[in-house]
Amino acid sequence: AAFQKAMITGINNPSEKIKQLTNLQRLYPSSELIGESNMEIANTLIADEKFREAIPYLNNVLSSTNLSLKPKALLRLGLVYYNIDKNPEALDAYKKLITQYPNSPESDEAMQNIKAIYVEMGKPNEYVDFVKSAGKDVNVSEADSLTYAAAELKYTNGDCPGAVDQFDNYLSKFPDGANAVKAYYFKSECYSQRKDWKNAVAGYEAVVNKGNSNYLEKAALQAARIYYFEMQDYPHAETYYEKLRSVASTTENQLESRRGLLRCNYQLKQYKEAAEVARELLANKGVTSDDKALGSLVTAKNFQLQQQYDQAINNFKQVITLNKGSWAAEARYEIAACYYSLNSLSNAEKSAFEVINKSGSYDYWVTKAYILLGDVYTAQKDYFNAKATYQSIVDNATNLELKNEAQQKLDKVKALEAEGSKVN
Repeated sequence: AAFQKAMITGINNPSEKIKQLTNLQRLYPSSELIGESNMEIANTLIADEKFREAIPYLNNVLSSTNLSLKPKALLRLGLVYYNIDKNPEALDAYKKLITQYPNSPESDEAMQNIKAIYVEMGKPNEYVDFVKSAGKDVNVSEADSLTYAAAELKYTNGDCPGAVDQFDNYLSKFPDGANAVKAYYFKSECYSQRKDWKNAVAGYEAVVNKGNSNYLEKAALQAARIYYFEMQDYPHAETYYEKLRSVASTTENQLESRRGLLRCNYQLKQYKEAAEVARELLANKGVTSDDKALGSLVTAKNFQLQQQYDQAINNFKQVITLNKGSWAAEARYEIAACYYSLNSLSNAEKSAFEVINKSGSYDYWVTKAYILLGDVYTAQKDYFNAKATYQSIVDNATNLELKNEAQQKLDKVKALEAEGSKVN
């Protein structure tokens, strides 16, 4: 009756319930309900999150002769230790339950809790070992999911070093597993956070090589960006922008893939391919003035390669109206080069001075313009000004390639001048 009274009282007054159950134990130390009362006190304290206070009452149950309550006490003891961040003690309680009471209703829950703790600790292999030692099987699918879950938990909690180790552990065991694509992708996300571009891009490439998945498009985009912006590896960047173009599902990625391809082809001097991509890109809504400027630049370069100089010049002029930076400087220089190729030397000279006067902060193109001026003077047989121009570049240029080019042209002019003197 005293036990029932305490249980009824406890519905609305947990502290009074504990008081009455404690009093029952004092008055009737040999009662068969002592185990039940200890269990009820422990459960009441646990419900109130007084985990440490519950431990002695659970231990009382475990030291009693009431066998039916012991699996319940071990299950609750594991929960208590878990909630006070004592995972080893929690595991010990759960393992005792499974080992000593393998057929109890509580053993399945204990096994699930062991799994959760090992995953949280990043030790899925130890869980698999324990399950096998308990005489149970772990199928490949469960082992795959469990090992991946341990890695993903580290990643979700922001522990990238730990996540990378766990993803590596997963991939070493399940290189073609159900979660391999995600493991490669999130491992690369961690490397990207560290700016470890070499390892990051390797994982993104692995995702792309795995074929169709929810991560293919994102991985192709990330690989392309890293190769282009971080590694300046334009052939590889071109490969992944091309892949992105073939799988892009959003307008943004469709535009970015074409922008990337345009820039890669420009960097690789593949002007025919670049001109084709430019036509595709510029047919879309949402293109920028930079898109238009670079599109005009590569189109002009393509015409220039085909010796269609008038069309090239028209497109180079469009670049200058759209851009005030390095592309405009390049376009001004190439206009001068086109006029030189047309043997329109006065226009070539005038255009070269346009580069010098209007794009003076772009040393490379200014130096190229001075070399072209030297070429104009040489063609006009004005060897004095040609030599002076080339010599100035040799003396002052910082670009070794252009300095050497100017030196070679200077030597050639001197030879031409010497030949002319002999003839005279």
